[in-house]
Order: sequence, then structure tokens, then C-alpha cells
Amino acid sequence: MNKIDLIIDALENAVHNFAGDDTEEKCIEALAAARELKALKPVAWVDDGLLEWGDDYSSRWGRKNDGVKLYALEVTK
Repeated sequence: MNKIDLIIDALENAVHNFAGDDTEEKCIEALAAARELKALKPVAWVDDGLLEWGDDYSSRWGRKNDGVKLYALEVTK
């Protein structure tokens, strides 16, 4: 089980524990947000060596399925 699954599991349990309480609504909102995060797809990848050594960014970015996945939490226009 990965970290986001642990968060979702804990929030699902919390919703039941706080039924009828103001906290229940907050848990439901947090659960929806966690599920949205889980559904995100990476928008780019960066070579993990770049993170260690601070190489030239322009030559190491790409849209390939290796390296560290990067996610966009919000899209603005």
C-alpha cells in the first residue's frame, strides 16, 4: 500500500468515526481531494540524477516513462 492509499484508508475510517459531526464533512472533502490526487497522471519526468547533481535542466527534461515523475496540482491559463 502506498502513501496515498494509506491516507485514503485513514480518511475513510475517520468518516465513519465522526458520523454526524462537523469533522465528518471535512473528512469527506479531504477524501475527495485525496482520490483526485491518486487519479493524477504525471505531466513530465526528470532524470533523478538531476535532482542529486543539479545538472543542466534543459537537456534532462522529457516526456518519457523513466526518472522522477512530476505532477501538476493545478492548471492555470
